[in-house]
Amino acid sequence: MKKKDHLIIEVEGVSWSKLTGLQARLQAAARLTLACLPASLIALAPATQASVLLTSDKAVHVLNRDYRGVDKPTNVLSFPQFERPALLKRSKKPFAKGEELYAGDIAVAYGTVLKESKAELKEPLDHVTHLVVHGLLHLFGFDHDTDGRAARMEKLERQIMATLGLPDPYAPLEELDLTRRSAKRTQ
Repeated sequence: MKKKDHLIIEVEGVSWSKLTGLQARLQAAARLTLACLPASLIALAPATQASVLLTSDKAVHVLNRDYRGVDKPTNVLSFPQFERPALLKRSKKPFAKGEELYAGDIAVAYGTVLKESKAELKEPLDHVTHLVVHGLLHLFGFDHDTDGRAARMEKLERQIMATLGLPDPYAPLEELDLTRRSAKRTQ
């Protein structure tokens, strides 16, 4: 039996095709992220779908300006379909067979992903995976607007990335640099 695809992925531009295995990686990350939702929301996981737009900095800049009032590009944007209280309420009702929950939309900017990956010594595929995990968590009401909420969200992101066998997205640059240098010496 084929595993359910939780993401509807739309790719704008050929640049994204340079990241081999991207769509399969994002689907796997989505399955794991949904499986890690808190008990109060876990009933939503099997029925959840979300869209991911893999696009340009220019397109994300327009979205950021028009929807958030921030006139610059960013790496990822999330547009939740529901507020957290509505999600909690919906999680208490059983889903009919074949019924789906559309959680919202995520947009990721290719140029920003590449710039950040280079500056932070990250693999672009790992970085975009983290950004989609981050975006999905936003769709379920997670946020980083306070220190406590940021710590909870980052802890979950780190756990998901580690389970996927990927590096800690919040590791200090010095740690990443030392890890890469020692890996190069052993090759």
